[in-house]
Amino acid sequence: MDRREQSALRDFFFEQRPSFLIGALHREAILPVSRLAQEHQIPILVFPIEFMEAASTGEEPPSLFWISPTPEAFQRAAVRTVAQFSQKRFYLLARNSSLGRNWVKYFWEAMNKSRPDAQRLGETFLPLRIDDYRPYLQTLLSANTEVCISHLGVKDWLDFYSLANQEGYFKKITHLELESGNLESLVAMRKKVPEGVWGISAFPFWALGWKETREFVSKYRNNAKSYPSLAALSGYISIQALLKAIQKAGPTDSEKALRALEDLSFHTPVGPMTIRKSDHRTMWPIWCGSIQSISDYPFPIMGNLKSLGPDSFSP
Repeated sequence: MDRREQSALRDFFFEQRPSFLIGALHREAILPVSRLAQEHQIPILVFPIEFMEAASTGEEPPSLFWISPTPEAFQRAAVRTVAQFSQKRFYLLARNSSLGRNWVKYFWEAMNKSRPDAQRLGETFLPLRIDDYRPYLQTLLSANTEVCISHLGVKDWLDFYSLANQEGYFKKITHLELESGNLESLVAMRKKVPEGVWGISAFPFWALGWKETREFVSKYRNNAKSYPSLAALSGYISIQALLKAIQKAGPTDSEKALRALEDLSFHTPVGPMTIRKSDHRTMWPIWCGSIQSISDYPFPIMGNLKSLGPDSFSP
């Protein structure tokens, strides 16, 4: 966020004097915007656009509330899922970044505790741009990999998946990608998904029977003519949280609303949710499962779902 944009935002605060802010922001904009909100004691409820890269830094002001799953929850869910597999030979794929390296470090530390028999075949840190995934597929196959766990992100996962599917990779290796359970990934994979693909989801609406879930999906479908993404759900939950806080604090007292949002509990389309006071993160449940073609939807879904959290991800 450059100085011109920050200046325009300051003018907005001065002219409009908002009592609350809600929005989806790029990771780089979260701190400067939330600091401006803090100057005016305005609660800001944020969904990071690249939410898997938006871990808490400890530098966030107290006016910031994260209305999204935590990256750590996805990472822990991946470990707890593959730790239950009968296979022993594991390989990791991750981006060559601080996030990717920290993820790999955490994975092996956690696996050593839960699966001392797990064999660490290795890990590959991938460059920013890859034109051909064939060499990486060959590395995985040559290592006699039984399970591969990756964090490639939605776009790169889809590139990897397309080639791997053509090459018959999933017939030989069980694969879990942290973001393959996102709606965008599922829609793009189309219907013929082979066995051996696992995913993680923060909103498997097709398997949730709560009234709140059915009503939200139905209303969204009627208005948008599509199925709701995680970002759409986050915006909806942000409004729910804000309305609940206003009920407790009143519509004009921002400072009271800040306090009301801390430890706030309310019902959502993914079940009961609480905003944790310690870091203002929503305690968002996570599910893992295998991706299957047969469904009543125009895209594959995750089946054999197991709920992991939010209690299992509490500090």
